[in-house]
Amino acid sequence: MAKTALYQKYRSGTFEEVVGQEYVVRSIKNAVKTGKIGHAYLFCGPRGTGKTTMARLLAKSVNCTNPEQAPCGVCENCRAAINGTHPDIVEINAANETHVEDIRDLIERSRLAPMMGRHKIYIIDEVHQLSSAASSALLKTLEEPPENVIFILATTDPQKLLPTIISRCQRFDFSKVKKNQITNHLLSIAEKEGIGMEPAAAEMIAVLADGGMRDALSMMDQCASYTGDQITLEAIDQIYGLATTREKIDLIKNIMTSNLEAMLAQISTYEERGIDLQRFTDGMIDILKDTVIWQNTHKSELMKVLTLEEAEEITETADSQSCMHVAESMLLAKERFKTATSAVSAFEVICLSLATGSRQPVTVTAQPASRSAERAQPVQTERPVQRTAPQAPVYSEPVPAEPKPAEIRKEETVQITPPREPVRISQEKIIQLLVQCSKSHKVKDEAAFVDMRSRISLENRKYVLMLQDCVIGASGEDCIVMITKAQPVANRINDPAMNRELYEFTKTQMNIDKIIFAITESDFREASAQFRILMRDNNLPEACKVEKYTEETEKEETPEDRVLALFGKENVEIIGG
Repeated sequence: MAKTALYQKYRSGTFEEVVGQEYVVRSIKNAVKTGKIGHAYLFCGPRGTGKTTMARLLAKSVNCTNPEQAPCGVCENCRAAINGTHPDIVEINAANETHVEDIRDLIERSRLAPMMGRHKIYIIDEVHQLSSAASSALLKTLEEPPENVIFILATTDPQKLLPTIISRCQRFDFSKVKKNQITNHLLSIAEKEGIGMEPAAAEMIAVLADGGMRDALSMMDQCASYTGDQITLEAIDQIYGLATTREKIDLIKNIMTSNLEAMLAQISTYEERGIDLQRFTDGMIDILKDTVIWQNTHKSELMKVLTLEEAEEITETADSQSCMHVAESMLLAKERFKTATSAVSAFEVICLSLATGSRQPVTVTAQPASRSAERAQPVQTERPVQRTAPQAPVYSEPVPAEPKPAEIRKEETVQITPPREPVRISQEKIIQLLVQCSKSHKVKDEAAFVDMRSRISLENRKYVLMLQDCVIGASGEDCIVMITKAQPVANRINDPAMNRELYEFTKTQMNIDKIIFAITESDFREASAQFRILMRDNNLPEACKVEKYTEETEKEETPEDRVLALFGKENVEIIGG
């Protein structure tokens, strides 16, 4: 005789045994006790969350002869329902019986009086798979239901149902079962079954089940068969192609210290073991998130996957900003797994980009930040300058940065908090800047920026790290137009105070006496396209002369001066004295 699956053996027989779904249980129990039973119910939610179980409990309860203890499990109606022989409880899988003839036959039988209990109950599972004609026929019956008939519809995809069907049912939305509830339930069943299960293994199964109790029990069954009723965390890793927390921590440390050889060797072993790299990436993100939480709160109870010792170990290698940078990059880069022909190659590229500090994008192109997020710019005047024959700016590939020394990995990421009121550099202003730019200026400035990392020190490290994630889009006599993937980075660079500091840094350390403007890649493409059109039509505007920072303006600067510098005189009207 075949062994009964755990999810069947431990299916809830009473409302008290249902795990999770507290509000649904309470509502149904109260309706049964007070006799306020509706004629149609709709149970919606993810798979394995108890929809069919709750439908069967409701079906048993409405016919139970002991309403105070319903379902009692001992009366004739309850025993027949448990054995699946009750003539008034009919279950239909709409995935198999989708045609209108099936529903019409059901409707005709529903008009007959109950044979054994007080109500006839029809449980229609996966109701969203009914054909259009079958749904219309069911709708007619729900509008004018026969007496003593209850319809219980269950679906994982309610948006595919006719809105008119939903409106005629009492709808209950089932949520994913909480991880700790699944964990405790698995440990309880393991004790009853005589299965040895580590708490960490139960928790891992709960994570893999993603809120589905049925999936969790099926996984537990599989693991028990594999391990001989001794379920360990290592066994789960082997069965489902998972990596341990230790392996993820080691890879994070190799990325942070630019240990490419060890990093690539690790990834190679993951490929050989068939590790699910997308799930592995999720695990790394969780670890980095816990590390950031620990570094900023020092409260170990807030961490979900790391121990105190593990969080401190990672902290020795990377600070909070570095962890957030890697986590955010990996979170966005997960999109590559969906389109890459080789998940391993995609994962290697992500890790190499992070480990070498490459300025190439490590994520798929994302939509730019909200257009209302504006960028700040230094003061500009309307004085025209003599134009020379300009060339259309070309967005060239950035020169790869040299690998980052291990000793400065902790400062890999800069603070990119945007200014309070970022001001957008308009397309017109960008074009006016591009008019004075030339290829010769750009080549010269690019060479200086390639050599920038050799000038790093404790005093100017933040400027180097901020600029290394940008590339020069265009360069002129008085300005450099930097391009960045991240809008917050542009906001930070354009912030008046930071922009002045960057000006002083590039002037004193790099011998570049120019104002830096930062824009996003999309803004640069738009401006470049418009620039070419205007140049073709011989309709380019006059170049704007950029006013540089001086000691005199610093000494005499007032709040009004800062506002004018930020927005430009032509855009500001000062009201009042």
